[in-house]
Amino acid sequence: MIEQVDNLSADARSAATRSAETVGKSESWRPVLRRDGDAIVIDIPMTFRRSGKRKEIVLPPGATTAAPPPPPSPLALALARALQWQEMIESGEAESVSDIARRLKLDRSFVARTLRLTALAPDIIEAIIEGREPGGLSLGRLRKEIPLCWEDQHKVYGHGP
Repeated sequence: MIEQVDNLSADARSAATRSAETVGKSESWRPVLRRDGDAIVIDIPMTFRRSGKRKEIVLPPGATTAAPPPPPSPLALALARALQWQEMIESGEAESVSDIARRLKLDRSFVARTLRLTALAPDIIEAIIEGREPGGLSLGRLRKEIPLCWEDQHKVYGHGP
C-alpha cells in the first residue's frame, strides 16, 4: 500500500524526468528500493505528460504494470478490524469492548462478535489474509461460534495446519 507520494518541486521534477529518460534508454530499468528510517522508499523512473486537463504517467520503455490486487474480502476486513481492536484493548488505548463500541458508535455485541475472530488459529488467520480461506468459511459462520482449540478449528473449518 502506498502511504505517501512526495510532490516534487519543478527543479526536482525536471531532474527526476531527466533521470527517468536516462534509465528508460538503458536496457534494464528497475525500481530502486531503499530504507529511510522505518519507511521503505521505492524510486520508480517515470515522466508525466499532460493529456488535455489530465496528467498521465509515462513509464520507461520495457516497463510493465501489474494488475492491482483484488480488494480484501469482507472476512479479511473484519479480521483486520478485530486484530486492531484487540491491540487497542491490550495496549490500554481502550478499556473494554464497550469502550470501543462507544468510541466507534457501533453496537457492543457487533464488536464482541467481531473480536472473536482473534481466537482463530494463526494459519487460518494467514489463509484469510492471503485470500485462500477454506470454502464455506464465512464471516457470518465465524461470528456465531469459534472453537477455542485450534485443532478443533481445523476440523470444523476444514483447514489443516
